[in-house]
Amino acid sequence: MTEWETEISSSGKDSVVRGVPLEEVMDLSFTEAIWLTLTGKKPSEKEEKMFNVVLSSCVDHGLGSPSTIAARTVQSGGNPMNTSVAGGILAQGESHGGAGEECMRLLQSDKSAEEIVNDHLENDERIPGLGHRVYEEMDPRTQKMFETAEELGISGENIAKIKEIRDILAEKKIELVINVDGGIAGVMSDLEIEPELGKGIFIIGRVPGLVAHVREEMDEKPFRRENGVYKGK
Repeated sequence: MTEWETEISSSGKDSVVRGVPLEEVMDLSFTEAIWLTLTGKKPSEKEEKMFNVVLSSCVDHGLGSPSTIAARTVQSGGNPMNTSVAGGILAQGESHGGAGEECMRLLQSDKSAEEIVNDHLENDERIPGLGHRVYEEMDPRTQKMFETAEELGISGENIAKIKEIRDILAEKKIELVINVDGGIAGVMSDLEIEPELGKGIFIIGRVPGLVAHVREEMDEKPFRRENGVYKGK
């Protein structure tokens, strides 16, 4: 029989999370507990404040987002909360919540901002973390994160790098805002978080919004239908 080994936690009488007794973890804020679980260490006061802003920026983006539509659609079919929320999580992909991870990889790579822009232009590819269908001049969520990072003294080379990428792209082709994915990527990279956690951070932040939408959908008539136009022959 194969035994699974983990450095994350233990259960039972002497339960610990990352080596910290569960009773002590319960004294932490939820944001602190999440940071501990993901990184293996308790956050500093500055890290906790910054991470809290990041998670709150993800909590809900309205009815127009794929994850919300998916969660509510699954719920309208008469499914339980866990199934409906899972449907919302499964709807998160490269165009919704996934760009932050790729942006983190770019920022933490050895490539310069100019090399990153040139590579994407040559391959006719979008640069993750830039552009938004609603915000044209500024994404207020990103602005809030960058302002907080500056106030806390943790704004570093990665936030500077995403801003440089934006500016170089504007000179070479088009002006685009740094969207919330790019904002999170810059902040979390300056906090030395690995890219592999990028999507996970968005998922953690978004789940409360999905739960709220699913609960609201429970009070609606089941089996919602959207009018469609048949275009076949």
